[in-house]
Amino acid sequence: MKKIKIRNPNFIETDVLQGRKQDIKDYSNSKFLHICEKCGRQDILTPQKGFELGWDYPPKMSDFKMVSPRTCGDCGIEHTIWWDICLEHKNFEELTEAQHKTIARILQEPDSIIVKDEENIDNG
Repeated sequence: MKKIKIRNPNFIETDVLQGRKQDIKDYSNSKFLHICEKCGRQDILTPQKGFELGWDYPPKMSDFKMVSPRTCGDCGIEHTIWWDICLEHKNFEELTEAQHKTIARILQEPDSIIVKDEENIDNG
């Protein structure tokens, strides 16, 4: 991982880890459980199919384990976890229990969303 500086006059300067594509396994043929954090929709899709359908989901739209919007093609990013943290300036304690569970799932990606057996999906 490479550290980069984020500079924005409205935020404190900080270091963030930026993933490198060569460090990410090829998941092009893998299927992932896509869960929209706005409407709750769930689809099992490859990264490319999810991207084509408008899903904001890794590895096409962000990196695994990084908090960013996880939404379907029908929902916007307003009031996602990313929105609440970055734009509403909420801290972890101010997020809902459902958002805490979503963060736990994000931090365990890709293992928490990869689908190996479509008949036995854990939606937790």
